Amino acid sequence: MVPPEGFVVSANFSGFQNNETGSSIIVADFPASYEELVKGFTKEALKTKGMELISKETVSYQQKEAMLYKVSQIANGITYLKQILLFGDLKNTVMVNGIYPELFSAQEKAMRTSLFSIKMNEKQIANPLEAAPYAIDVSGTSYVFVKSMAGSLLYSEDGQLPSKKGMLIISNSLGNKVYTDEKQQAIERLKKLPNASKAIIQKVEKVNISDMQGYEIVAQGDKGQLLYEVMLFNSEREYYLIVGEANENKVKNLEVFQKVARTFRVK
Repeated sequence: MVPPEGFVVSANFSGFQNNETGSSIIVADFPASYEELVKGFTKEALKTKGMELISKETVSYQQKEAMLYKVSQIANGITYLKQILLFGDLKNTVMVNGIYPELFSAQEKAMRTSLFSIKMNEKQIANPLEAAPYAIDVSGTSYVFVKSMAGSLLYSEDGQLPSKKGMLIISNSLGNKVYTDEKQQAIERLKKLPNASKAIIQKVEKVNISDMQGYEIVAQGDKGQLLYEVMLFNSEREYYLIVGEANENKVKNLEVFQKVARTFRVK
């Protein structure tokens, strides 16, 4: 992929970033049908995730149909514009997300050109666990690594995504700065999880993991599932996120989530 001028390879996620403008390009692949994912990119569905659909168009990518969306989203008081390119087949879908503050909307054309420059390398071999800037230890648990997606590490109890049992996701803020009220941000972030908008918070406690302060939250989700979150804040006012979700064996899974969270480290 050829990034726009001023962008460099990110050390925190799969893609590029421009620290001067606060812009980024994030590449993610999903083990899901292209057609099914496209069906979920409706105006109503995007709105539930805090995004406003500006436009969408059917485009051609490598002689196949693809979709290009333009949306806006407000984060930390800043309005961001996003160009999202989706393409794939019956089994896998790739999403290339170009994000930039509305203040720098002049880079829209360059961003679009960059998105369409991406090429798939089917022979590429990568070790996402080695490439990630952080790590956890799931030894002694039933959780296994499944996939790296947009810089996040995804684990599940049955090795499937989505999982019918339990899931663990490790990610970071991708350079976004945090609020002054870190506790409130941790709570708000949990409620942005799927089926968690009306989550019932059961416990919020301060924690210190890997020499970082943060908050540990235990909650019940909208569908009665166990929700677990640890948000840790570094000296650069960025955060790391550990999220666990389980529909069964909640007591046991909570113990596992707490044990694994305390093995988190930044490389």
